Amino acid sequence: MIIRKEIKDDNELYLYFNGKLIYKRWLNLGYSKVFDRFSYGKDTFISITEDKNGNVRRQRKIFINGEFCDSKQDFWNKYVAEIDYESGKNFGKNLDAFNDAITAEGPGFPGDCIIEIIGTEKLKKIFGKDNFDFIIDLLRKAEFVDLIVEKLDA
Repeated sequence: MIIRKEIKDDNELYLYFNGKLIYKRWLNLGYSKVFDRFSYGKDTFISITEDKNGNVRRQRKIFINGEFCDSKQDFWNKYVAEIDYESGKNFGKNLDAFNDAITAEGPGFPGDCIIEIIGTEKLKKIFGKDNFDFIIDLLRKAEFVDLIVEKLDA
């Protein structure tokens, strides 16, 4: 494991981990970017990606850790906290409302986003396997969602 720091003449700090750029800070401007699978801008949890034609796509990152959910309400509250306030304020916080949000852009629509869900075993217990599978299936089929989900057991 090698971590290397480099400060360039144009007042930019670069941090490398095993030869891969993981962090850049513009010292004179006071903002930075973190690089993971995607690059994240100064607005934390906004992913900046380019498509094959070079068009920039900005995606909100929604992260839900099921280990911190003790009920369906906890899950829906975490989801609403991660989406746009206007979209979330009339969201019904149930499977029917979620279906409407994802398939018809109703209240609770997350927009173009990356959704990462971990703690899936606990969420399966909370929702039941069929209902949790329904949530994951909706997200996998949505063209505006890039889904990252902890490996699910069969």
